[in-house]
Amino acid sequence: MESGCKILVLEIIFILIGLATNSLAMDDIPGKRKHDLVIIEDNELYQNNLCGIRIRGSIPVTIKACQIRSNGMTGIRSDKHSQVTVAGCNIFQNSTAGINVRDAAGITIENNRIYRNKKAGVVIWKSREKEIPVLEVKIANNRIYNNDMAGIRTMPQPDGKVDLSIVGNSIYQNKKAGVRVENNTKLTAKGNSIYDNGTAGIVSYVSTIPPKLDIYQNRVSFNRGPGIHIVNGVKGHIGIRNNWVYNNQFSGILCGILTSIDTRLLNLEIINNTVVSNGSGKQGAGIRDESKGKIIIMNNIVAYNYVTGIMTKRCKGYSYNLLFANGDVGNCCDDPNASPCWVERIQLGGCPEKGKGDIICDPLFVDPDRYNFYLQDESPAIDAGKEITICNDMHFFLSTGTSRNDMGATGGPYACEKR
Repeated sequence: MESGCKILVLEIIFILIGLATNSLAMDDIPGKRKHDLVIIEDNELYQNNLCGIRIRGSIPVTIKACQIRSNGMTGIRSDKHSQVTVAGCNIFQNSTAGINVRDAAGITIENNRIYRNKKAGVVIWKSREKEIPVLEVKIANNRIYNNDMAGIRTMPQPDGKVDLSIVGNSIYQNKKAGVRVENNTKLTAKGNSIYDNGTAGIVSYVSTIPPKLDIYQNRVSFNRGPGIHIVNGVKGHIGIRNNWVYNNQFSGILCGILTSIDTRLLNLEIINNTVVSNGSGKQGAGIRDESKGKIIIMNNIVAYNYVTGIMTKRCKGYSYNLLFANGDVGNCCDDPNASPCWVERIQLGGCPEKGKGDIICDPLFVDPDRYNFYLQDESPAIDAGKEITICNDMHFFLSTGTSRNDMGATGGPYACEKR
């Protein structure tokens, strides 16, 4: 190891590999007594043939304030049984992933910059090994950008379970999806800004075991595919709620694909989202359901989308939504509860009539030209949602009016906070 590297070791055994490099590997040594902790702080690890740092075994490891760059494979590899925290690091220009997590016990990734890696920023893989049944991954308050594939990607085998929490990150300008999950992944995505990625903002991909999805309070915008694309997936505790989804090149929220999808693999609730100005060319609904699964579309504001507002394959599953100016139809109607049939068809993807409680009128956003989709006090979306206990919103600070749910991202118990 070159001089100038600063390593604090607390009751730990190091194994150093690569005499001509700064590469560092750690493992438990059979027959030795248990150790407590290792901290790797303020190091620069670069131009190694394989990994910058590889961690194996059960000893907790913290990596902080390091520069990890230009390694022949991944920047940090967290292997079998490892428990790792990565904080305050710059991880960039590695030849595969920035961080590769494979069968670890758990990893926390926080306050890092992960960028310009040749594959994904973070790759998570879990086998069917039963000794550690769930791989727990927490990714919080990072900037993950300009990676050659996805920003974050999970790839568990069908019998390998990943519990993935993504909170408060900026995920942008990755060449493929911002976040891609598949198979037996439990995803909690909350309070992220996911924008300007090469395909979808968030995609739940074809899976043998559908991911469990709680996607809420995110801003998903300016992606060059759908904002949120659920090929397979089922609701977790929350579902898809209280997101701002706008200016994506394809549909704002898309369920299924044009081919047949197993009904058992798609069961979702899309509630209290604000979905605005999505689509381009000949495609782009606000919310589109092309699946044969069970999709509930309720209490959303869907406005100014390029082709249509809500498009469903079977013309059902939607209710208590506000639609406006989708398909380039302007302010047509004085009465939000009574609109011409031709207007309804354009707002609803050709379906012959509105769902129960649907209204067609201007939502009265505060300043849509500056992407401020909060509601003016006179908005018809206030107190217009469905009255169900889980959505009643009188006690939630962004909601106004009575306890009846407001439509859009500021209604209900998961209302989006101002930033």
